[in-house]
Amino acid sequence: MVLLIVPTVLMDHEQYKSSDIDNKTLTEWPGFSMDTETIRTIEDYVDDRIGFRSAAIYEYTKLSDDIFHVMVHPLFMYGEDGHIYYKDKDYVAAYQKLNTNPEYMDSLVNYLEKTNDYLKSRDIKFLYFLAPDKKSIYPEHFPKSVHVKEDETSVIEYMSSRLANSEIEYVIPYNELLKAKENLVVYNKKYDATHWNEYGSMIGQKLLDDHVQQWFDDVRPLSEADYSLGFEKRTNLDQSDFPIDDDVPVYTLISDTSQDAGAYLATGIKLEVPTFYAHYMNPEVTNGKRLVIFTDSYFATYSKFYTNRFTEVYYIHRQNYRYLQYIVNLLFPDAVIFETAERSITGEMPLSTELGDYYYEKSYNQVSENGLKEISKPADLEYSITRVTGALRDGNILKINPEDGASIVSMAGYIHNYEKTKDLDLYLLIDGNYLELDYDNLHKESVEDNKKYFEIDVQRRYLAPCEMQVIAVDETSGEQFVVETFTITYGE
Repeated sequence: MVLLIVPTVLMDHEQYKSSDIDNKTLTEWPGFSMDTETIRTIEDYVDDRIGFRSAAIYEYTKLSDDIFHVMVHPLFMYGEDGHIYYKDKDYVAAYQKLNTNPEYMDSLVNYLEKTNDYLKSRDIKFLYFLAPDKKSIYPEHFPKSVHVKEDETSVIEYMSSRLANSEIEYVIPYNELLKAKENLVVYNKKYDATHWNEYGSMIGQKLLDDHVQQWFDDVRPLSEADYSLGFEKRTNLDQSDFPIDDDVPVYTLISDTSQDAGAYLATGIKLEVPTFYAHYMNPEVTNGKRLVIFTDSYFATYSKFYTNRFTEVYYIHRQNYRYLQYIVNLLFPDAVIFETAERSITGEMPLSTELGDYYYEKSYNQVSENGLKEISKPADLEYSITRVTGALRDGNILKINPEDGASIVSMAGYIHNYEKTKDLDLYLLIDGNYLELDYDNLHKESVEDNKKYFEIDVQRRYLAPCEMQVIAVDETSGEQFVVETFTITYGE
């Protein structure tokens, strides 16, 4: 009776709680009802929150490991010689070379080519980085019961072939990691089975830095001499309380003069996925270089390899790929890196990242390369402003209050009553720079609504009292005209 009553009395009723022991969110109380779905949810609620649940799971997991060497875990499994691997079905199928998807990888490369062409037209450097999985670098420790279809092509093999025949700068540190593992452990034996460790990351970052050194002569090289190397003991898996014993390498930047500026744009920047967003400034790095990294979890914790070498560094989840053009116009980067984990290409990306119809508004350099003809604004063209934030609009005057705390001045609108609206590309001319006023998500809205939407987004710190012009270019006729001139002023 005690075994029945006490766990029930000690049931955990805390809302919005997650469990570290098995890396899951606990079921919430659904209320009372006699329908089948509610009854099933109540059963899940009791299963998740019964007293001593975590302790019982922990002891069961530990005994299974100690006595039978069986790993009871929803995400991971034992390989050979005590190595731990990710056991997601797509991950295992990728190891077997059963789910290599050439059509999707072709669309990824096409997206990267479009991105490269656009950034090149803006004189912005671009590099794609593919981070290999542990299964690719240490296949000898993967469970022997899982067989590989050797006559098929792996993700790394296919992507290497496609990228080699493109103009995209890229890094796939496959061969370098294979060579390095002869002397170093570049993926931990147990801890964090889904990523490389810091030895592996340092090798990959140095390969990337070879490109950075070719791009910029004022960015200091990545050097291990700037870091202290130590080892930290890990007694649990990174995503659960599964007990392990692993010593992992950790590089620590000896002199870190960077400042965390993540709060500056966090509330104003448009991000579909805010995870991994970070922004660092370093006033002691005077080269003025800004780096934007579109990342997943492979790069997300490695800002220390960049913050002492660039004046500004931004980390943005790669799932915000549809906002890349908007982000470039907002952040003014000198270089953009786009990183994906190998496992993502056969896992979540085909489900969440539709690359086939991606749209880039041409840069002003692209539309003007054959020359443009200045004309007056057509009499039948009208525009409407639908939103202004970060400033007070009075006609064509934008008045900024420096005390209101806004970090971005944003203005949205659309062009109407003009028969050639669809032929127009729109740009903002400010301080000698031409910024595109359209990007993928906005373009899709324009097509759906049969309008020409535009949006101006500028960081306030870049705005002195000045004039800025909205410029329209008719791609068909090569005609250019000023839609409107806006004046920036400051005051309360």
